Amino acid sequence: MKAKAYFLSIILGAILLLSTTSFAQTIDSAQAKTAAKTLQENEDKQRLNEAVDLRRSTKTEAKTARANAREADRIEDDAADAAKQAKLAARTEARAQRTRHNADKQAKKAERASNKSNNN
Repeated sequence: MKAKAYFLSIILGAILLLSTTSFAQTIDSAQAKTAAKTLQENEDKQRLNEAVDLRRSTKTEAKTARANAREADRIEDDAADAAKQAKLAARTEARAQRTRHNADKQAKKAERASNKSNNN
């Protein structure tokens, strides 16, 4: 009987000791869950802020790229206009040279005709 009482006391003490340890672990587990949840929320906020910053910077870069593209188009148009004007100027100059050449020819012809008529 004495052995049974000791045995029951030891088993009851062991059960109480083990159960208090598991209760303490569940409390730590609840605190760990709360801490993990808080940490996860903070990480989510940080990711959201980074996404917002990335979106802003992407918008700014896109706006700059559009402005650069417009400027490049304007420069390209100016270059095309300058090329057209140069081509037109070259044609006009060639036409003027032909006209001068023809005028010189006619002047020489007229001079020869004048010399012939003066000699007669």
